[in-house]
Amino acid sequence: MSTFPADGLEPLPSLSDLSSDAGRKDCCASVYGHREEGWLLGDELDPGGEATTRRALELAAVRRGDRLLDVACGHGASALLAAREVGCRVVGLEYGGRAVQEATASARTAGLQERVSFRRGDAEALPFEAESFDAVLCECSLCTFPDKARAARELRRVLRPGGRLALSDVVVEDPRLSAELRGPLAVIACVGAALPRSGYERLLADAGLPVLAVESRGEDAALLARRVHDRLRGARLLGVERMEGARLATADAIELVARAREAIRAGALGYAIFIAGD
Repeated sequence: MSTFPADGLEPLPSLSDLSSDAGRKDCCASVYGHREEGWLLGDELDPGGEATTRRALELAAVRRGDRLLDVACGHGASALLAAREVGCRVVGLEYGGRAVQEATASARTAGLQERVSFRRGDAEALPFEAESFDAVLCECSLCTFPDKARAARELRRVLRPGGRLALSDVVVEDPRLSAELRGPLAVIACVGAALPRSGYERLLADAGLPVLAVESRGEDAALLARRVHDRLRGARLLGVERMEGARLATADAIELVARAREAIRAGALGYAIFIAGD
């Protein structure tokens, strides 16, 4: 029996750690910082990749010279894109230390270290002063935060008056999802604790961030799910029996993604960009 990735990588938290808020944060940070995840997702951790990021920044009217906070920035791809293409000054915040180190190295390699910086921190307790950013970007992450209401209030706190939040996230429109799509692994996969469109709108409004525009990106979710499904089936054909990053048998991972694809086709699962601000 073979596993992916190869032996020698650092151990990952068990899914049993999801019983606590800190455990969920550690598990999410470890899984999405793992090279196996990059292989599965093709280095696009969010549906739509760069195209969706560009659209979110456009809808939020982020401009050259703006100070942008990228919350849960992962390896920094979106932060680097914003600095390179829009010309804004970016701070990327990520819970996982390894991702921060890699993002910082990527900024140096790209020659963007004067415009982009990265630091480790918790989205539910942002380490920044109030009203210190012109815009905030948060991609496919709020759905995994244990205390979404607290995180939303923090996003509002650091925005300057007239600032905009560009939030893109998984949308669950059908409460009758299968048990597999509501279980611990599905939480890490951005499905199990995702909200309906009305849930995000209410959450943000309660935090003082009324939603100004919503754009559905359901096709992006469908394409990402298909790509992951194809790669998992390819791995199985090559004899890979376990996906160590997810602590899951490859066959079970294939079944989980197949159920997600069915839910997307049925309209029960989707993806959307939310633009919010005062």
